[in-house]
This record gives sequence, C-alpha cells and structure tokens, in this order.
Amino acid sequence: MPESNFDPNYAFDAYRSALAPTLRAQQEGLKALERLGRYQYAVAGDYLEWSLAQAKANLSVSTPAELAATQTSLATQFNEKFKGRVQELVNLASEAQNSFNQLLGEATAKVAETIKKAS
Repeated sequence: MPESNFDPNYAFDAYRSALAPTLRAQQEGLKALERLGRYQYAVAGDYLEWSLAQAKANLSVSTPAELAATQTSLATQFNEKFKGRVQELVNLASEAQNSFNQLLGEATAKVAETIKKAS
C-alpha cells in the first residue's frame, strides 16, 4: 500500500501564493476607494464654505454693485480652489492606474515564472 505524504502546509502555501495578487488588488482597490471618498469629502467641504460665504455676502452688502463685486470675488476664489481639486483628482486617478498596472505586471511575471517552472 503506497504511503500518502500529504502536506497541508504545502497546499496552504500554494493557495496563498495563487491568491496573493487578488488580495493585493483588493487592497489597492480599497485604498483608491478611500482616497476618492476623502477627495469627495474635501470637495463637499469646499462647496459648503462657498455657499456659506455666498450667504454672508448676500446679508452684508447694501448695494447691487457691492453684491456683484463680492459674488465675482467669491466665484474667482472658488474657481481657483476647484482647479486645484481637479488636479488632485487627476493625480489620484493616475496613481491608482499606475499601482494597478504595476500589480498586473507583477502578477503576469509570476504566472510566466510558474509556467516556465512547470515546463
């Protein structure tokens, strides 16, 4: 009767190494999702600040010309802040894309290495 030398540690290591790229992809996805959520929170804060400034301006001015000047100033300030936020979003997207491309490259190299060993 043949002896069976089944090693559960070897099986667990094989599963762990096979699923490592998937786990890392999930971690990178969650990091990107968290960063996007923080970005959206910051943009919502900017809108809130702008709307509060608009309300204060509407209550504190006495002439329509003053209101127009204040509105123009607030719009210019918000525009500059929003340009920075758009650049931040572009940076977030490019960083996420780079990390996923790197992950895919590593996973592909690992699969190619495994295929070479099997051949």
